[in-house]
Amino acid sequence: MLALPGHGFVMLSLPKCASTSLVKAVAGQAEVVLRINPKLKHINCAQFHELMVPVLRKGGYQRKDYEVVSLFREPVEWLESWWRYRKRPALHEENSRRYTGDQTFEDFTVDYLERRQKVRGRPARFVAMGDDLDIGVDRLFALERPDAWQGWITEKLGKEVTFGTDNVSKVRQEPELTKDTRRRLETYFAPEYDIYSHLRESGTWAPPKGYVPAAG
Repeated sequence: MLALPGHGFVMLSLPKCASTSLVKAVAGQAEVVLRINPKLKHINCAQFHELMVPVLRKGGYQRKDYEVVSLFREPVEWLESWWRYRKRPALHEENSRRYTGDQTFEDFTVDYLERRQKVRGRPARFVAMGDDLDIGVDRLFALERPDAWQGWITEKLGKEVTFGTDNVSKVRQEPELTKDTRRRLETYFAPEYDIYSHLRESGTWAPPKGYVPAAG
């Protein structure tokens, strides 16, 4: 999480959405940076409002003074990114239970759908205020549209920013899913696809307050 209320925004760090690159690019301008510890780095929207809004208020920033924003990516690609990331040989030495080097994307996906996979949560829940998935962020950006979010951040900061690329898996095995598993996954990700549909045209979307995405 990157809090830049003096520049009018807070960026939540949805896992597998360029969070490390964003920290490196703008941390020097931020008033609060949560990183290293994943449980802090990736606090979700509800946690931010519970824990960090009072902290920023202590600093003189009211909630109306800044937008809470997040990057968002194509849902199946989000899950695929987790699979690729955990195929890193180094992870086998660090934590073999999370290593997926010997697992196909099909198996990984089935485990995720059946709650056997170590990847927990879902993108729609990350940007929501509660379990009914009512969106609590003020603005979303499509990760795949850097022109939208990089331009917006640059404008907010009033200076040119260099965005790098970090934590990108070098393993590029083409993933495959059976038709049945892909259908199950896309049905499960119906709320995510509802959200993502609003990002396709311009790469950004300001959800109506309390918007609840359609379920499958």
